[in-house]
Amino acid sequence: MTTKLAVAGWLWIGTITFASLVGCYTPSEAIAIGGIAPPAALQPLDAMRQYRQGLAAVADGNLNQAMINFDRAIALNPQYLLAYLERGSLKDAVEDFAGAIADFTTAISIDPQSVPAYYNRGVVAGKSGQHQAAIADYNIAIALDGQYAPAYLNRGNERDDLGDTNGAIADYDRAIQSRANYALAYLNRGIAYGRAGNRDRAVADLDRAAALFKATGNLDRANRALKMIANLQESGV
Repeated sequence: MTTKLAVAGWLWIGTITFASLVGCYTPSEAIAIGGIAPPAALQPLDAMRQYRQGLAAVADGNLNQAMINFDRAIALNPQYLLAYLERGSLKDAVEDFAGAIADFTTAISIDPQSVPAYYNRGVVAGKSGQHQAAIADYNIAIALDGQYAPAYLNRGNERDDLGDTNGAIADYDRAIQSRANYALAYLNRGIAYGRAGNRDRAVADLDRAAALFKATGNLDRANRALKMIANLQESGV
């Protein structure tokens, strides 16, 4: 039996990847706004406007308005991939996990090669306790992009949660190979090594994580990593 650290288990990344504005163009200012639906030929442009207004609402912290905008964008253009990704992210933020998964699933049906859609669905599946489904989605994201470090990281988290410490460490290795200064991967791998009883490697990884967090100004996580080192050294694990 392995000894778990007193400072709790792995740090779940839990961050939905928000879709960036890709290939967007400025909507025509001639499109009518209000209760009258625009002509069918102009609907994609109005959908773009609603999408961009939704992004602005997210930036302002007005999630209710953002949801309205993304709903409108999708109503105008049911094939609007980015709108589904953003709306799914919002649903995750308000813990509507079933709704988020539904939106990411629709995004996948629109573009079966969408790495963010598989990744995001995996994150939400993991949050809702569907660990095997999460791993399956991360597997696909990795198959589509073998350098996608967050997918390795979160797959490692899921494996660790299921008791597969060696599998988790292997995934953290791959995450670090893909992103050399990935502080979260060093942190999680250090915790996993600590659980496995390999104190030297645990301390080395946690120390590296602390340095990387400090370099980016994340002093809270840096201090947490240092606290883990102190707990390891005091416990003699």
